[in-house]
Parts: sequence; C-alpha cells; structure tokens
Amino acid sequence: MDKIERIKELVKELNRHRDAYYNESRPTISDAEYDRLFDELRNLEEETGIIMSNSPTQTVGYEVKSELKKVIHSHPMLSLDKTKSEDDLIKFAGDKDCILSLKMDGLTVLLTYVDGKLVKAETRGDGEIGEDITHNARVFENIPMTIDCKSRFEIEGEAIITYDDFKIINNKLSENEKYKNPRNLVSGSVRQLDSGIAAKRHIKFIAWKVPMMEENNLSNSFLYRLNYARRLGFDTVPFFTYTNKSSDKENLSLIIESLKNSAKVNGYPIDGLVLTINDIQYGETLGMTGHHPRHSIAFKFYDEETETTLLDIEWSCGKTGQLTPVAIFDPVELEGTVVTHASVHNVSILTDLDLQIGDTITVYKANQIIPQIRENLSAKNRDVSYIKIPEYCPVCGEPTQIIKDNDTEVLVCTNPYCKGKLLGRLSHFVSKKGMDIDGLSEETLR
Repeated sequence: MDKIERIKELVKELNRHRDAYYNESRPTISDAEYDRLFDELRNLEEETGIIMSNSPTQTVGYEVKSELKKVIHSHPMLSLDKTKSEDDLIKFAGDKDCILSLKMDGLTVLLTYVDGKLVKAETRGDGEIGEDITHNARVFENIPMTIDCKSRFEIEGEAIITYDDFKIINNKLSENEKYKNPRNLVSGSVRQLDSGIAAKRHIKFIAWKVPMMEENNLSNSFLYRLNYARRLGFDTVPFFTYTNKSSDKENLSLIIESLKNSAKVNGYPIDGLVLTINDIQYGETLGMTGHHPRHSIAFKFYDEETETTLLDIEWSCGKTGQLTPVAIFDPVELEGTVVTHASVHNVSILTDLDLQIGDTITVYKANQIIPQIRENLSAKNRDVSYIKIPEYCPVCGEPTQIIKDNDTEVLVCTNPYCKGKLLGRLSHFVSKKGMDIDGLSEETLR
C-alpha cells in the first residue's frame, strides 16, 4: 500500500478506536495493538514528512477568534464562465488536451505552505479579498499540516461536508435549525470564530488546482500538478483527461455520467463539472474577462441557486390589463450578473409560493437568463398565510378582478382606458416583433 494512503488509513482507524474508548467507554482494541498502530503512524509521518490535521499524534488546541481578518489573495480567484451544452465543451477544448473534473459545491479555500508547513488558509471572498480561516483549516479532517515540499506551495480546493455527515449533523437539529444543503452548512462552519465548532462538522478539503509551485522543475501541466498534490497527501477532485480524439468526443456523455457517479459514491456535493486546458501556460495566454478566466469553463447540469430576502411585491400592467406580480429582493449574483427582481407571473404562483415581505426565498435563472423564484423557505414555518392582492390597479386606481385563465388565477384591471394597458399596447406596437421603431422605449412612451 502507498505510504500516504497507509497514513490516512491509520489516522482513520486510530481515531475510531479513540472515540470508542474515550467517548463510549467501549474499548475496541488492546492497548498493545493500539500502541503498535500508533508507532507505525508516527514512523510513517517522520519518514514522509506528511502529517494530517486530524492525526492522533498531534494535540490540537481549539482556537477562538474575535473576528475573521481580511486577506488579499496572491492571485485573482475568479468565477468561471458557464454552459449547459456538451457541444460547448467540445468547442471549448478544440484541439487542446483538457482535464474534466467535478465542480464541488462548498466553499472555495486557498491554502499556503512555507517550508512544508501550513501557514495560511483563506476563503475566496470576492475573488480579490477573502477571510483568514487558518484556525479552522487546522481542524479539517484531511488537510496535511506538513508536506514534503520545502518551497512555497499554494493549493486551491473546496471545503465540503459529505452528504452522509450532513445528514448526521442535520438529524440532531430541530426543524427550524436544519440546514437546507451541505453548502450552507459548510459555509457557516468554515467561518466560525471558534475552531472547536468547526472541528465537530467533519469538514474536508478537496483540492482541484495548484496555482503556485516554487521549484526548479515547475511543471506546466495541470494534470501533473494535481497528481503532485495527491502525492503530497491531499485528496484531489475526481477527474478524467479529455483529448480531441473522436472517441473522447463520442463518449463525452459517458464520461460526464461516470464523474457524476463518482460524486455519488463519495458523497460529494457537486453543482457541475469543470473543463480546464491542461497546458497552463497556453491557458494563461488566453487572458481573462473582468469576471472569469478563459482557461476553464464550467458545465452546469443544475441551475445556480442562491438565497435572498423578499423586500417587496410590485405589480406591472400588460397590454391586456393583466397585472403581474414582480418580486423585489436583496441583490444577489447569479450566472455572473446582479439580480434584484423576478416575475412571479400570476396570482396562482404567488399563492402557491405564499410570498410575504421579509421571507427568505431561493432564486435562480431559468436557462441561465430569466430570474425565477424556486422556493419560499419561510413558508414551511408559517402557521397563518396572508397574501396581499391589490384591490385597485396601481396604475389607474380603478378596481381589479381575479379571473380564471386556463385553470390559472390572474389579476386584471377592469378599466378599459387604463394607461397601463395603453402603455403595454404601444410598447408591443413599437417593439422588434411589431413595427421595430427605434428611439421609443417603454420609458419614453411612459
């Protein structure tokens, strides 16, 4: 067995025996056997220079911070451009060899080692400035505290909580305290001021990029760097190499399914895949936009979704007099743009979502374009529902009426001369689908 894998196996086994002995008063191994395994682990750590953060040979005291300090990254940590098309992946790769890997759904973290020791861990933040979470990284389950690399070494990855650990933690919480998904749980856990809390959350670090290696034989291969990180003791993201061979193109769907199955087997929360050009130097020559680098692209098989707070419901009037509810919420970034509102379409959907001011909602972009509300997280904890439907048109002040349209309830203005209806008709008339008249926007018409 590989020495690093043996270290990880010994750490896991010894911790299991320690837990049974100290926490359950149920010894599962003799003292002599425990000492033998302990000595084997210590000897392997000395031989390889690698010590895991949860190794029983280390006594880690928990640390409490008064605040998380801001840190400036050594390099930009930008988001990626996204697609839902396999054809786009093939087109992006072109004639270049690439790495197709899982896109982990957690909190991005950058680790820095100097002289083989972990000296800093920081969150991605806004891509330029993050937060120092070194005290918590030291209690992650699988981060090497020391590595066999004496030069400066940086590695990016995702702090995650597996689905199995997420269920165990969530099952101990009341209904009001439960987390919706592992991403929300790990995000709060990584940013705790008390590392003792983080230590109980079974946080893991899955490496997916080595941006810096200060050594004479610095490799230009993304694949080499991932394998090098694995040799240093890091758990790396599952991946496949992808080439411009016709077989890879024809089997792309199978490769994607295989990676998704790997995530399922490991209990990894994911929200897509990432395709990266293997030639690092070439990828860097492609440059970047203000939002994303051009050496990688994300393949999304789920819609990007985030939570926000509902601030208001406004009603817009169309050319037929139908009043459409529009949700106004705290600004959130979705698919690379800031979103502040989304159409709720009609009274039926408004009622089903039970939308009320102050609710916590989840929003996404349908087809990565149109903002939509996925779920109202506050509604499930509400005993009494009260939906406010305007009795008078917000445009003309005349009475409104709820009517049935194909089994759907819609709100309409009863005034045939409502200026909202007129504005809607005129806007439609001058639009590209109508007379295509330049210079007459809806605001000008208003």
